[in-house]
Amino acid sequence: MRHAQFIEVTADAASAFAALLDSADLATPVPSCPGWSLAELTEHLGGVHRWARAQLLGGGQQVERLTPKAPLDDRDALVAWFREGAAELVATLRELPEDAPCWALYPPARASTWARRQALETTLHLWDATDSLGITAPIPATIAAAGVAEVAHDMYPRQVSLGRMPSLDERVDLELRDLGTSAPLPVRLGPIGEVVAGESRPTETTTPADATLELSAEDALLLLWKRRELTTVDARLTGSAAALERVLAHPLAP
Repeated sequence: MRHAQFIEVTADAASAFAALLDSADLATPVPSCPGWSLAELTEHLGGVHRWARAQLLGGGQQVERLTPKAPLDDRDALVAWFREGAAELVATLRELPEDAPCWALYPPARASTWARRQALETTLHLWDATDSLGITAPIPATIAAAGVAEVAHDMYPRQVSLGRMPSLDERVDLELRDLGTSAPLPVRLGPIGEVVAGESRPTETTTPADATLELSAEDALLLLWKRRELTTVDARLTGSAAALERVLAHPLAP
């Protein structure tokens, strides 16, 4: 996906999220975000949008995350607050060149990284919201595949660098089967240093996987972000089930 496409995904997902807030019970628990209500999920996502925009405008320096003041007890005010933050983020992303330098969670430190990160953040939390309300809202395969690649090549290495988990010893290939390609697209999770960031397809010299799981991009994304259990997805496993379970048990994403 291209930079401009990620921006439009963010805009569309934020608009859909805000539309849910117009009529949903804001006290509804969000099972995929334990301990949060729909209102608190809104506060989180609206705060992330404002924080991401601050990084884009921070001149290359990390800007401290400030707790946003979200009007949780006033539906109309909360919806307006959320829409305002999303609109400002999208407008800033559209105004800046995609290679504009800024601090980012992971390389490259430029605006395009935030365009992708916020598209994925907003899409996943839209899924959280719809799931809490019992609404079926599939994640498009292209954005889900981008999210799987982000976990494998950006989030997981970041978790290791921050000391939140060790580097993996085993290798798992996730083969995404719904991308319109002649063969499933593999994305590898394995020892740090064996897979180049941004490269999803293992090379011919890559060590064979301990386990290969063929499944949809959406199911893969939800598995990696702990929104789904392995037993609840339509997948075909080749290799070691134990190795797969050990890899998926790690905090691969924050």
